[in-house]
Amino acid sequence: MKKFALVALFAVAVFGMAFAATTQTGSVSISGSVAEVFSLTVPGTYAGTIANGSTAETWSIGNVVVTSNVKNWTISVSSANSGYLVHSVDNTEKIAYTMTLGSLVTDQSLASAWTSAAQPRTAKVGNSYALSVKFGPSADYYQAGTYGDTLTVTISHN
Repeated sequence: MKKFALVALFAVAVFGMAFAATTQTGSVSISGSVAEVFSLTVPGTYAGTIANGSTAETWSIGNVVVTSNVKNWTISVSSANSGYLVHSVDNTEKIAYTMTLGSLVTDQSLASAWTSAAQPRTAKVGNSYALSVKFGPSADYYQAGTYGDTLTVTISHN
């Protein structure tokens, strides 16, 4: 009987150790990346009629759309002719204009390039900015013919 009790005690001790609670901790490191979304859509070519009136005239060119999941981006607008429409035959004939880009800037001269303040990331649909140009009233007639300029719109971020 002593042997049986000793074997039973040994069995309880061995199985008891097998069921004893133990705790171990490990770590799992996870990471991922988000692809950059950074795009610009600008209106195409615009052709309008310039009036020889005595009041200001505005052309609504179209929408500039920026889509970005990057903070602190900027948008710049520059003019090939420093803010003038230039006559296609006689480049001394010029018509000054100012540019408006949505809520970012109003009646901005493009004598030199304009750059916005840093902007936050956009919604998935992007931010849309109405681009327009305005000609002041003229006391003189403009020379007949075709006038033109090229606006360059650039977005960038660091």
